[in-house]
Amino acid sequence: MSFQTLPAWLRVQCEAWHMLVTHRDKHPQFVLTQYEEIARVIHAHREDIRLDSTSDAIDVLCRSGCNNFAAYEPNGPRMSGYLCSPLVSLLLNHSCLPNAAFVYVGGLQIVRALDDIQIGDEITLAYMDGLQPRDVRQKQLSAVYFFDCECSKCCGESARAQVDVLMSRAVSVDGQMPKYLPTDYVQPPAIEPWVLKVVDMLLAYCQNDGTRDNFDQRLLDCVGSLPPCNFSFAAYTHWLECQDECLERISAECVSNNVRVWACVSAMYVLAFYTCVYPPYLSLVGFQCLETSKLVWNTLVASEMPNEMSNEWLELGLSLDRVKRLARCALNILRVAAEPTVSEGDLSIESQVAMLVGQSLVN
Repeated sequence: MSFQTLPAWLRVQCEAWHMLVTHRDKHPQFVLTQYEEIARVIHAHREDIRLDSTSDAIDVLCRSGCNNFAAYEPNGPRMSGYLCSPLVSLLLNHSCLPNAAFVYVGGLQIVRALDDIQIGDEITLAYMDGLQPRDVRQKQLSAVYFFDCECSKCCGESARAQVDVLMSRAVSVDGQMPKYLPTDYVQPPAIEPWVLKVVDMLLAYCQNDGTRDNFDQRLLDCVGSLPPCNFSFAAYTHWLECQDECLERISAECVSNNVRVWACVSAMYVLAFYTCVYPPYLSLVGFQCLETSKLVWNTLVASEMPNEMSNEWLELGLSLDRVKRLARCALNILRVAAEPTVSEGDLSIESQVAMLVGQSLVN
């Protein structure tokens, strides 16, 4: 088959592939050594693969290695591998606060806008997790993709850039841990006011309440005075570990009511951190909204709580109203960043949200 007989879309991808930079001279020697070993195997089968030399094979590996993207499971936050789309790699650059993201549907890779994009604006994707501290992101982008990031989140004085500085702060060795972090799940659950305030900002914003700039500024106003022990990547990590440990205990059915409530509280913290770090319409934010909604609902049911909730639970944000608001927010986000009508073995996202919104508590 000649090049001209290929489908038009494939010819475009092939042409884009040859325009990608290999950065071969910037790859560390240990990586090039691995590529050389692979290239020798490829060269041994050169008649089948149709590469002229070992050097060509190394160029292919270099070009692919610094122009690929993480691929995720449909309607889920788990990464399933890496792929290289030459045209996308050629046209779309990186930002730690992107305005677009990939959606995977039936084997298709779709680029979806995460925000209003004006004519003349650059469309950007995140090559790596924007939640990582700034210095970690900078080092990884330099080591893997061979550029120094100068996006609006890494440079400048925007509200999001200032929040990023706060998240990137180090916690001293003798620093305090997050104020309400549990150690044994026996103590009564508690939550800081800023967490529920940030979550409520997200719920309102996804109901078209306010502009993006106003939303970002309000986030900064809410977290700007928090100490590193309560608002930083280290603090986020503690709450993520707390959430995961609670979920493991719930899955093992070795759980007290306190553990269920702590699972809800830690999920709220994780959602608040996601809201401060990611674009609000990123799928990961939507999935965390949905999981938090389900956690709160299951906790209310397991506790056999009546319609009139106790003040203590309301102060933790545990109410039927919040279950429904979180579920609606999840659907609004995932309609943009995922395919909520698609079912992957379980109920579709739309069906899960419909069930949560239709629930009621009885005395």
